[in-house]
Amino acid sequence: MSTSVRSPRLTQWLLAFLAVGVWVLILKPYLPFPLADAKAATPPASMAFDTLTVQRINVVDANGKPRLVIANSARFPDVEIRGKVYKRSIHDSAGVVYYDGNGQETGGLVTTKLGTDDVTNQTFDYTYQPTDGIRMIKRESADGARWRAGFEILDRRPYKPGEAESSQGVQRIALADEDHSAQLVISDPQGHPRIRIGVDATGAPAITMLDPDGKEIYRAAK
Repeated sequence: MSTSVRSPRLTQWLLAFLAVGVWVLILKPYLPFPLADAKAATPPASMAFDTLTVQRINVVDANGKPRLVIANSARFPDVEIRGKVYKRSIHDSAGVVYYDGNGQETGGLVTTKLGTDDVTNQTFDYTYQPTDGIRMIKRESADGARWRAGFEILDRRPYKPGEAESSQGVQRIALADEDHSAQLVISDPQGHPRIRIGVDATGAPAITMLDPDGKEIYRAAK
């Protein structure tokens, strides 16, 4: 076959491929299936989802240490302190746990049950001795007749090697509304309430001072 015959036919094939390519680019957004992509083997750095349903998400740093865990009650992590794992004192907890750069728990946000009461608790822990430092809590009875919403500041519990670990710090300041009674309580370093300032459910204000045994030694009320 002569070159003069092949040339028009080659030109027709090239024009046909060009036309198909143009139509593919035009119709690409409307195709019901994704087109093959040379980069498909490498997952994108970021992905968008309308809905993501999981039981647990672990967020780790570049070295694989945990920094954040989001989990339901069945997959909620136990407490790890200085490399030792402890069972949590409350069960049926779901929420978020925060970790510091060493992978040690440093607070969290949980919803749980205490008896039949519904509880939501946000806590920020101390780092050196991982006890509660700041705590916000809401608690309601199942029938809604009783409730408490408050904010607490706690002293860091001293670390003594050989003693059992505890996540409970020493409460020094508590500000709460409980069953219509609003109250500020300031305690001594041992956790004994020493000053109470509040307004009860009837609207009556009072300032009370207590000794370490809880005995009232001063009261101003109206």
